[in-house]
Amino acid sequence: MIAGLLCRHYKIYQGLNFIPLCNDHQSPLSIFIGNNAVGKSSVLESINTFFNNSHWNRTKNTKSAEAFIAPIFLLKKSDFNLNDGGVLDSLNALSNYFWNIDKTSNISSFGSEAIQNFLKFRDELKQRYNPEEYLFFLIGMKFESRLQIYYSSFDNDLETKMRGKGVEFRDNKLLSAIKNYFSYIYIPSEALTSEVTKLENREMQELMSTDILEGIDKILLQKNVTDGDGKGLKINLITYLNNNLDDYMNKINDTIKDIDNSYAYKSERNFKRKLTSLDVRSRILEAYFSIRTLKKDKKEIFELSSGEQRIALIDIATAFLENENNDRHKKIILAIDEPENSLHLTKAFGQFERLKNLVGKAQLLITTHWYGSLPVTDVGNVHYVELKSENKVQIKTYDLNNYFEKRGSLPEDIQMKSYFDLTSSILSSIRSEKTNWIICEGSDDKLYLSHYLKDVDNLKILSVGGCGNVIKIYKYLFTPFMEKEEKKSIESKVLCLIDTDEIVHDLQIKSDAKEKLKIVRIQPDKDENINLQSVSKSGYHNPTEMEDCLNPRKYYESIKEEILKTNNIDLINIYNKFKFNTDAKSSRVKSEKFSILEPKELVKFEEKKNIYDYLDDHHNKFLIAKNYSQRSRGDLPGLFKLIQEFFI
Repeated sequence: MIAGLLCRHYKIYQGLNFIPLCNDHQSPLSIFIGNNAVGKSSVLESINTFFNNSHWNRTKNTKSAEAFIAPIFLLKKSDFNLNDGGVLDSLNALSNYFWNIDKTSNISSFGSEAIQNFLKFRDELKQRYNPEEYLFFLIGMKFESRLQIYYSSFDNDLETKMRGKGVEFRDNKLLSAIKNYFSYIYIPSEALTSEVTKLENREMQELMSTDILEGIDKILLQKNVTDGDGKGLKINLITYLNNNLDDYMNKINDTIKDIDNSYAYKSERNFKRKLTSLDVRSRILEAYFSIRTLKKDKKEIFELSSGEQRIALIDIATAFLENENNDRHKKIILAIDEPENSLHLTKAFGQFERLKNLVGKAQLLITTHWYGSLPVTDVGNVHYVELKSENKVQIKTYDLNNYFEKRGSLPEDIQMKSYFDLTSSILSSIRSEKTNWIICEGSDDKLYLSHYLKDVDNLKILSVGGCGNVIKIYKYLFTPFMEKEEKKSIESKVLCLIDTDEIVHDLQIKSDAKEKLKIVRIQPDKDENINLQSVSKSGYHNPTEMEDCLNPRKYYESIKEEILKTNNIDLINIYNKFKFNTDAKSSRVKSEKFSILEPKELVKFEEKKNIYDYLDDHHNKFLIAKNYSQRSRGDLPGLFKLIQEFFI
């Protein structure tokens, strides 16, 4: 993935700048937010200049000799296969240099804010990724010499250290290897969908993981035509055409020679005499592909509204990127300016949901003014871009997996706008599309709910990363739901669902609004019969989460399978000291009385705690939920019956 960027004099980024992109190699998503004209799109454009040689928009009144672009890469060694051993050796040497560079090196601009931020970012990555397993390096080019490799402030120091080791760090094969490894697809906000979706365009071919020209050449040059009377050798179509055209031309010349031998049709000197695949494929492109345009409901894409065109663009990208039959020879980086552009509020949420689902299949770089995606995205990074004094761009980066835990450091208007945009989108979809909603805590909860509630009509399930966020969204929705006019226009329902925690929550407002909006906590009684209780300090409280309310046997088997996959011998041995408790009424694990785990021998508390810690890990919770949801559904457990009844 591209982890970051060093650049100088690109549009608004005057002087030396370090721009972080992503620190999450497994889920590479970067969302840039901020006001207009602060430099969000410039980041995406600069990378497009690097990969696709697009227009280099150099900052006005700056020296062209100083301008450069240098993406910073983090690549898993096992994924990066090269036939050229020399290139791989050079990249390993570069990676070793950049993983270990420090203040003792002779680096120009070492004291600059940009280089210090770069090194700080590198150190944070080093805590998460083993340098023995990951390549980390930058590679760039200058405005005045785009075909030569440039290493920013590290250029001279590398010259000194690499030359002595015989490392070919300026070999253009390095640049070619990186550009051939990635495919960067940039869709600016003003892009015409009808142009981008043409099959013969580079962007579409990269999405399809197909080169149409190569495909045509393969057809034309494949030896599958029999020459002559059917008994001859197999020849390709181009040779067959040339042979037959030559025969035809010879017959014409023979005919006219009957009048005078001095007449003949001949090609000009120094002109080619034979058809080539290039001649034929250009005509095929013109006559076959260019007349086939993308349509929806028999309407040309350009005839749709601007918002519908934007949706179509994401739909097509999603279709090809999610196609598991594509044998991709390049890693896709999809960069989109303002996916929500021209969309109605009701469509913005769905647009970002589709993009979020692409994470892992491609690296995503997004700019947006719709902040409603922030509470529902739990991977990647969000970058708040603002313009400070003296035209200096400042970027603050937040991990989206704990974005709301650290939201206090974000400007208050950003916090408010993210909740407001999301709840506005929810309300709009309720009014216009009669959508039912469940707002839950985690992505594992969403999997269980999706597994069991397929029969609820027009249901969207939204996980927002914690109890506090569910409560906050409920409070944002509460006021409009209580208004008389809203009540008349709302026909669908919203259920906000939280666990019962050790900390007792008190809303200080009602737990329901006209039976259309409700917030409840999951709470079994003392006999483990599940109830949906109002959120208040009163009533029975026993810490309970959704995992405690599943099918006991099914949950037990899901845990067992995932623990076996870990290859953690100690954990497996501990789990094998238990068997399934056939008397279990619920799927609780942390319970002496009701646990699904029945000890086969005396088990120490420390050993039980190892299992509890494994089950409490967010990633493990998700893996178990995924395993569980892939099994046959069976009867609905009590919790999901109650939820289903709410929507009937």
